[in-house]
Amino acid sequence: MRLRNGDFYTNVFTSKLYRLNEDDDSSWYLSLRDKEGYHETEKTSGRDMIRLVEGSYIKS
Repeated sequence: MRLRNGDFYTNVFTSKLYRLNEDDDSSWYLSLRDKEGYHETEKTSGRDMIRLVEGSYIKS
């Protein structure tokens, strides 16, 4: 699996849509946009993000 900045993923448990982001330090995080604004998940390394995405998300 290859991570791409800007791809969208749907959480299989909550059906919420998240956007995959990479910051300037090459850390990865998922962001969720709702009525209150943007919410970011904890930043992780690429390998950890791949494990997270493969286990709980479907590419949209």
